[in-house]
Amino acid sequence: MEKSRLEAFSDGVFAIVITLLILDIRFPEVEYSQFWTTLVSVLPRILAYVMSFIIIGLYWVTHHNSMHAMKRTDRGFLWLNILLLLCVSFIPFPTSLLGRYPFQAGPIVIYGATLITCNIVGYIMLVYVHYHPHLAVREFNQQYLRSHTPNYLIVNGAYLCAILLAHPFPLLSYLIYIVAVLALIIFLPKLDDGINYQRAD
Repeated sequence: MEKSRLEAFSDGVFAIVITLLILDIRFPEVEYSQFWTTLVSVLPRILAYVMSFIIIGLYWVTHHNSMHAMKRTDRGFLWLNILLLLCVSFIPFPTSLLGRYPFQAGPIVIYGATLITCNIVGYIMLVYVHYHPHLAVREFNQQYLRSHTPNYLIVNGAYLCAILLAHPFPLLSYLIYIVAVLALIIFLPKLDDGINYQRAD
């Protein structure tokens, strides 16, 4: 199967999901004398929005790079991709909960569990391609799974710590999410070095 329709469909879903995040941020109609107080009350939703926007953006970048290395797809990979999009499209819900109930354990746990689920599905997709080498370029099959496995373990371990600390130390859970996102922004591009994506185009 050709990969072009899969890429187009996935890009569309990512675009819709990332747009839905902003819909939860609304500024109430208040007198100007209450402007700054109201603005402060909206900040948790803005923080949740920014964090989730970047996370979904990272998922899209990773998906985009991976698809460049794919030569073709098959039915199994298509269904795994749909499962990944299902998980990613759920992110706006826990993001909304984080904004509405800041520093509460429940939303922090649901948010972390959602991200871990997305990562697990993404890793299963890598394993699937690894055992179906005809789907991708040789460098991708040899290097990508090996180089990204520690990344998945560390990031999911960090998210799990954030979940476990959600009740006693909710602020620390927030900091773990933020640090994990920043680390992915810095180190994720380095993991893709040496893979000739253009050979699959």
